[in-house]
Amino acid sequence: MLPTDADPVLRELQQLSGEARRVRRALRSAESAHRTALASELEALLRRTAELRSSEAHGALVDDALDARARSLRVAAEARLADRRTAERRRQADDLVARAIADGRPLTAGEQRTVRSLLGTGTGTDRDAGSDRDLDPARDQNDAVWHRSITTERVRDDVLEALGTVALRDARRQLRTGLLMTDQMRRIIAEATPAMLRGDPILLVGETGGAKTALAEHLSRAAIGRDPELISGYGDITSAQVIGSHELRAEGGATSSVFVAGPLLRAMAEGRPVILDEVNAMPPEFLKRLNRILQLRPGDTLAVQEDAGRAVRIAPGFVILATANEQTPHRYRGLDRLSAELVNRFGANSYRVHYPDAARDYADFPAENALLAAAAIADDRGELPPELPVDALHRVARAAFISQQVFAGAHGEGFDAFVSTEREIDGRPGLEESVLAPRTLVALLQKVADSAGTVTLDRALTRFVEGVMHREDRRVLALIIEGQGFRIR
Repeated sequence: MLPTDADPVLRELQQLSGEARRVRRALRSAESAHRTALASELEALLRRTAELRSSEAHGALVDDALDARARSLRVAAEARLADRRTAERRRQADDLVARAIADGRPLTAGEQRTVRSLLGTGTGTDRDAGSDRDLDPARDQNDAVWHRSITTERVRDDVLEALGTVALRDARRQLRTGLLMTDQMRRIIAEATPAMLRGDPILLVGETGGAKTALAEHLSRAAIGRDPELISGYGDITSAQVIGSHELRAEGGATSSVFVAGPLLRAMAEGRPVILDEVNAMPPEFLKRLNRILQLRPGDTLAVQEDAGRAVRIAPGFVILATANEQTPHRYRGLDRLSAELVNRFGANSYRVHYPDAARDYADFPAENALLAAAAIADDRGELPPELPVDALHRVARAAFISQQVFAGAHGEGFDAFVSTEREIDGRPGLEESVLAPRTLVALLQKVADSAGTVTLDRALTRFVEGVMHREDRRVLALIIEGQGFRIR
């Protein structure tokens, strides 16, 4: 990508390059009747590009810009390599800790020094003791050498742009595998992984659409290395559906009753995680049995009442991950409050999953929502579709951020403008039932990006607001969205 802010020729070349890529993409799937027109369009774009680059008036400018871009990309590549080395050291430290946990033993003194060295947390005492950090004293200097290549503001801006594109491509890849790695998610994963390796149950609590289930699925695959069994909570689910039941089957001309294991028993026997999604929507009679099950660990056995007391031995890899929505009055109908006894079974392994940017003030830039919005629609080059420019993404990310905080009950300067006096007196959040949650934001933007320009962002936001059943919520959401410059009509 050429720097375009200083010269209209460079700006035109950038636009020509982007349009040529779009035409080539269209050519790959075009029918024969349309291919001739597309080929002519591409030829015209390439001809104009060649004219600009071969012109005596502009050739030197373009060459200088390309050289500067190449230098900036080399610096960005060095920075990226340094980040990867840091990430690899972190992974090695995590693997060392995970092996010790899997063996049921503490780290040795030497392993502790190695972990501190890998994480860059060695102390003077460690160095005096001959820690691994002393084996590579130039490591930190090598990782930071790319900083010295930034000699001008132009290089700095180009490097930041290149690193931003790489970060966006990484975020796009993460989102397509199910979970955007925000700082919050990384912290929960780092802390929950050792507990999961021990077989300790995990509880994830948060508001709707905050990626609790996606986090549970990621933890299952990353920590245990197995796909989980997923059990969705709803009011009339029975213990038999979760644990198993008898079925009549015809064999050899006779009918017999055969016990068929449910997803919970399958996970126990196969050594797989099980996700109890929206556990507080499950019936009380199952939650009572869950109290006992939460005490079990790999190696223990469970006597299955539904199968005449047959014992099932729990294989390594079995662990329970439960998700629950917040216990908020006036919201999440059909949900029961989890008993203190049940919550205590999770011990210190209960994690509150906040909406992105939860720690930010009203006037702060919602960086995590903005990254999520961009990652939802970026192509494999890390570029955004022309119908969704950066400014529009920033504004819709801010609208999402405000709605999420108002829904979660945030008060204070800025947020109070969306909370009615009645709700403030009652201690209720400014939004009762609806929110522009992270998953809603992603779906809305993908709808626009995938519409080939037939659905505008204003129209998609209007459809979202129109679909809200709660009248006061519709008013508040329209106020938030229109406050960011969108038209709700």
